[in-house]
Amino acid sequence: MCYLKTVLFVLIIQSIGNISSEIPDEPPNIVVILADDLGWNDFGIHGSNQIPTPNIDALGYNGVILDKFYTQQTCTPSRAALLSGKYPMRLGLQGTPIDAGENRSLPLDTPTMAEQLKKLGYSTHLVGKWHLGAACKEHTPTKRGFDTHFGYWNGYVGYFSYEINVSQPIDTTKNFSGFDLHDALRPQWAYQGQYATELFTKKSLEVIDKHDVSKPMFLMLSHLAGHTGHDGTELGVPNKTRTDEKYSYIKDGGRRNLADVVNILDWSVGEVVKKLSDRGMLENSIILFFSDNGAQTHGLFQNFASSWPFRGLKFTLFEGGVRGTGVMYSPLFKKQSYVNRQLIHITDLLPTFYRAAGGNVEDLGNIDGTDQWNAISNNEPTNRSTILISIDDLNGYSGILGYDGRYKLLNGSFKDGIYNDYFSESYRGPENPPYDISSVMKSNVNVAIQKLRENNPLAPATIKDLRKQVTLNSCRPANNTEVFTCNDMCLFDVYSDPCETTNIINDPSKERIVLNLKRKLNRYLSKIVPAANKKVDMLSDPKNFNNTWTPWLICDEKRQIYKYGWAEFYGNPFIALFKFISLYL
Repeated sequence: MCYLKTVLFVLIIQSIGNISSEIPDEPPNIVVILADDLGWNDFGIHGSNQIPTPNIDALGYNGVILDKFYTQQTCTPSRAALLSGKYPMRLGLQGTPIDAGENRSLPLDTPTMAEQLKKLGYSTHLVGKWHLGAACKEHTPTKRGFDTHFGYWNGYVGYFSYEINVSQPIDTTKNFSGFDLHDALRPQWAYQGQYATELFTKKSLEVIDKHDVSKPMFLMLSHLAGHTGHDGTELGVPNKTRTDEKYSYIKDGGRRNLADVVNILDWSVGEVVKKLSDRGMLENSIILFFSDNGAQTHGLFQNFASSWPFRGLKFTLFEGGVRGTGVMYSPLFKKQSYVNRQLIHITDLLPTFYRAAGGNVEDLGNIDGTDQWNAISNNEPTNRSTILISIDDLNGYSGILGYDGRYKLLNGSFKDGIYNDYFSESYRGPENPPYDISSVMKSNVNVAIQKLRENNPLAPATIKDLRKQVTLNSCRPANNTEVFTCNDMCLFDVYSDPCETTNIINDPSKERIVLNLKRKLNRYLSKIVPAANKKVDMLSDPKNFNNTWTPWLICDEKRQIYKYGWAEFYGNPFIALFKFISLYL
């Protein structure tokens, strides 16, 4: 009996040791780098040779390639899910993104990732895009847990002008146009004319340079690249002539621009990792790169990106809209240089990072995200088997992924399926240069990481093997002209049919699966917070604020009071009244 007690005691001590070793000894630096509207096929790591992305590729080859990583279908919902750990339908932020001049935001009673990490002693910084509301000062990043923010509040800006246009609600043939580049609440006109990707990279490097290394850092670099800018059609590059020469093998001019946008984005990733290495911070860092949603090959905000071979674009719940490109690196991972095929959702990032930072995930309250630290860092089985892809009550479509990510049930489509087809091209013809493994090996990311893995350096053979594992050959049918609207529901087996070519909703053998997924979807529907979309507010017009997008309301969300802040901005209530009346004269 005494012997059994001793054995039991030893086993308990060992298990405690194993648990403690699963998370870093010290809170790690957390760096999240977001691309905007880029597709599966816009990165070399997935098998395309057209656009060189050696730094992003090296991040995945040295770390973890997230093969079953799902996001939301558009910008605002993805950012809401990332920062809150909740499905957007619980926040009223499902569906179409927040317009400039719209009084809508991430609810103030919903803590952000920045606020949660600050509780654990982190300094918190956002560079680039916010897109979670700016009608009131209280909605903006430095009021939502970020110590600093340099960037823009709305969905996009010009790559050089930092201006955004939005249609007026009364006369949609006219636009509100204004400048949107801020340091906290202060407009930054002096930077107009500098290229956005380069500027946001520069500011991120300054954050890292100034960081007090005695405390952990959370840096979120949310790039404009490759969203269209200004009026929603610009795809800006620093030098168009140089772009056309460098990518002369690409026939389409829009795609050439996109190639340069992505290549400069890749440079940015390399600069950030190099700076972390130079400051001795890389050895205790977690770095995640991903795109917020799928490509928008054509249509609204057309950016010539590619989600090939998948069906669907941004705005859709098909794989082309929500299956994200994600790569993650940390020297703290037990298992490295592998393809992770666990089911992971964007809401999982908050609890995963919080756990890695030493926090108790239960302290995050009622969230939808699941702690995936063990699944990512050591490829252990995930406890997530289902993802609510989206419920968009405003546009009338929804989707759920179940059975460990195998079966997807869709109900309806965005705008009756205008983006549901196979739009993206493969861009894998003989005109493209060969994949350059040497550029991956020489990249800033790989050079920095190799200093930390001297005993197990990344080999070219490993690169070839990993790339082969995540390269999808065309799974599209040769002559498929059917565009599924899923108005009567669709069911797809995305394991055997990742291109979603065949709707198996009427397969008798799948009846129980359909009923089970319907029940789960209906449970979420019963808990939905209705979409809170509003029209653009006439009083938000930037011309009233020196042609700058500025918070135009004073908010008290606890009492649901929104006051127009004219007296505050103009210092005189009579001037405020005059400005209010003049809008309608």
